[in-house]
Amino acid sequence: MAMTLIYWSARINAIADALSVPDGGFSLDPTDGSDVRCGYAVAVHPELERVYERRVTGVDIHEYVAQAQDALSLPGRVLGGWCDPETGRAYLDVSVVTADLSEAMALAVKAEQLAIFDFSAMESIPVLASSVA
Repeated sequence: MAMTLIYWSARINAIADALSVPDGGFSLDPTDGSDVRCGYAVAVHPELERVYERRVTGVDIHEYVAQAQDALSLPGRVLGGWCDPETGRAYLDVSVVTADLSEAMALAVKAEQLAIFDFSAMESIPVLASSVA
């Protein structure tokens, strides 16, 4: 199905709204805009992570996608966003999704991430400090 400009505009506004809710977020396949629905998402490009101390807008997401387009074009990468329930900060990043919790935790430790996201439970899982050892 071809995505229209109107569809993408509405979609970007909806994902920006998802970041206004504590522990809210999204993971989208950048090739077709579909939601990722299973596995564990972990940000793997810390150099591309953007942190917002304010509400994220559609313009912010457009700008982020333009900056991260090379990484988003890599196989298996997804566009991710998350609102940290502890701080209220919103994050935009490039993630991978894996079916294996141990692999997700190992990737998160390597990328020095605060949490991964479990799609089956629909909640974030903190990356434990003991996982770093």
